[in-house]
Amino acid sequence: MEKQLIPELRFPAFERKWESKKLGDVGVFKGGGTPSTNNTDYWVGNIPWISSSDVKENDIINIDITRYLSEKAVDDSAAKLIPKNSVLFVSRVGVGKLFVSKKDLCTSQDFANLIPKKDNSYYIAYYFLSRSKLLHQYAQGTSIKGFTTGDLKSIPINIPLIEEQQKIASFLTDVDDKITKLTKKKSLLEQYKKGIMQKIFNQELRFKDDDGNVFPKWKTKRLGDLGSTLNGLTGKTKENFGSGKPYIQYKQIFDSSKINIDNCGLVDITITDKQTKVQYGDVFFTTSSETPNEIGTASVLLDNVKEMYLNSFCFGFRVNQLDLYPAFSQFLFRSIDFRKKMIPLAQGSTRYNISKSAFVKLKVSLPNIEEQTKIANFLSDIDLKIAVLNTKIESNQNFKKGLLQKMFV
Repeated sequence: MEKQLIPELRFPAFERKWESKKLGDVGVFKGGGTPSTNNTDYWVGNIPWISSSDVKENDIINIDITRYLSEKAVDDSAAKLIPKNSVLFVSRVGVGKLFVSKKDLCTSQDFANLIPKKDNSYYIAYYFLSRSKLLHQYAQGTSIKGFTTGDLKSIPINIPLIEEQQKIASFLTDVDDKITKLTKKKSLLEQYKKGIMQKIFNQELRFKDDDGNVFPKWKTKRLGDLGSTLNGLTGKTKENFGSGKPYIQYKQIFDSSKINIDNCGLVDITITDKQTKVQYGDVFFTTSSETPNEIGTASVLLDNVKEMYLNSFCFGFRVNQLDLYPAFSQFLFRSIDFRKKMIPLAQGSTRYNISKSAFVKLKVSLPNIEEQTKIANFLSDIDLKIAVLNTKIESNQNFKKGLLQKMFV
C-alpha cells in the first residue's frame, strides 16, 4: 500500500497530498571556490564570501559575514557567484549545516549550493532541518567527512504545492525571526551588564543610600581576612557516586555565578565520613582547568541547604557575611578586575591548577555592606531579565522543534 504523504500538522486550506522527488530534480547545483589569499585585490569589495564555519547550527536565517570579494575575484579566480535564494549546503567540515542566501554571494569549496527552479528555498532548508540526520547518512570519509553533489542529487524530498510551501516557510521564518530578536535582546543586555559591572568595580559608578548620600569609600581587604577556605570531597571512588547526598559538581560552578541546586550530583556519605558540608553564602572556585583563563571560576551558594557537599576538583571559601554580602560575592568574584588577579595564579603546562595559599593572599576592594546590597540587587535584576529572555528563547526553540517534526512528511 502506498504511503500517504500527509503531514501530522497542516494548514486547513490544503488537502492535496505531497509529491516525492529527488533533490536533483528540484534545481541545479553550483559549487564554490576560494580566491588566492595572496592577491589582496580579490579581498577588497562588497560581494560576501562565506566559509563553512560562518554557518550556524540549526539556523538558516542568520550568518556571520566578515569577508568580501571584489568583482575581479569573481571574474578571474575560483570564486563563483551564487544567486540569492539559493540553499547553501555545507558538504564538508560541518556536514548538516545549511543556509538560505538573502543576496548574491560566494562560498568556499566546502559547499554544494542548490539553485531551485521554482520551489521555495526556505521550505527546502526547513525540510532538511526537520531531517537533521538525513545529510549525515550520505557523508563519507575518515578524518574529514563529506558528500558530493551527486550524493545530494539522489536525496529524496517530499514537496507540497508551491502555495503550501510558501505558507510553511513564512510561518517558520516568523518563528525564527522572533528567536533572532529575543537572542539579540539578550546579547545586548549581557553586554550592558558586562559594561556596567566594569564601571561599578572600577568605582566609576557609585550608589547612594536611601537619603541620597554617597556611601563611604571602598576599603581594600585581604581575602584571608574575609574568610577561610574549605576542601571538597576526599577519599571517594567512582563507586561512591550516583546515589546518596547532593554535592555541587564542577560544571555547576563553571556554568553560572550562582549555584543551581537542582543540578547537583549524588554521593554516598557514611556515618564515619568526615566531609565538609557547604552552606548558604559559601563561594566555590574551580581548582583545575585546561586553560589559565578558566582557572578559579567562581559560583556562590545562595540557597539554604540542609546537607550538601562539594566536588573534589574545587575548593570553597566561607566568608564572614558581616564583611561580604553573599549575593554581592557572585558579581565580585566574576568581575574583570578580580579575574585579572586570579588568572596569574594558574600554574602548570598541559593542565593548570591554583593553590589556596596564593588565593587567600589576594586583595579586593569592597564597599560597605549597604552599598554591596544595592549593587547586588541592581545586578540581580539584570540577571533576572536575562533569565526571562533565555526562557522565552528556549520556549520558542522547542516550539520550532515541534513544528519541524509535525509539519513535514
